[in-house]
Amino acid sequence: MSSTLEAAAPPAPGGPLSLWERTLRVFARPFRAWDGLETSVQWWFPVLVLLALQGILLALTYHRVLLPTMLEQWNQAVESGQMQPAQLDKISSFFSNSPYALLLIVGQQVVVVFIIILLVALVAWFGVGFVLGTKISYRLALEVVGWAGFVRLPETLVTFAIGWSQETFKGIHLGLAALLPPEDTPSKLHVGLSVLLDAVGPFSIWYLFVAVIGCSALSGAPRKSVAWVLIALYLALTAIFAAVAAFMAPGA
Repeated sequence: MSSTLEAAAPPAPGGPLSLWERTLRVFARPFRAWDGLETSVQWWFPVLVLLALQGILLALTYHRVLLPTMLEQWNQAVESGQMQPAQLDKISSFFSNSPYALLLIVGQQVVVVFIIILLVALVAWFGVGFVLGTKISYRLALEVVGWAGFVRLPETLVTFAIGWSQETFKGIHLGLAALLPPEDTPSKLHVGLSVLLDAVGPFSIWYLFVAVIGCSALSGAPRKSVAWVLIALYLALTAIFAAVAAFMAPGA
């Protein structure tokens, strides 16, 4: 009888996936990429990879793209009377010649990206844990956001490649904003629509798809319910960012 019970018992779950196996599964088998995360803390790996790549790409494009963009903005500030020419000379000299300037800009941007990751995880935890009422911890939401972020690596690489070739990050649209007619001086409406439409693109949809699968797998909530909540929150936040960008834009 004991042998019969042993034969009928379900197989014991395997151990947590290795970091590299989980990375491959996020791209190739996202439905099986979340095994073992309930007991294994691995969010630090994708977050570190994303931050390191961001920092390296920012450092590589600093003198070719970032610095010229900043100088252009400062020259416009001088023309509008918001900055004195002497201030421009001093600031330009520091950011053009000092190695600490590169570290300052890159470090600042990396910190901002890290904060954004933490905030997105908070939104996911709120939507799946609070709105749907499931038992998903903030740590598990951070696991989903971190690992799902891997599918946006191609978007990051393409953006920096285009920025390098054009020597500017202005006018780069990988979403539906690419369909908008370009404007020499973008109006507030154009800026807001660009932010809103850029949020709807192949990489954003892929990211949401993987995030929905991950949150559903780790919370036990139906995928359809998770999809409705996360998409609604994503669109609501995008609309807020678009409105803020339009308000802050200098266009007419």
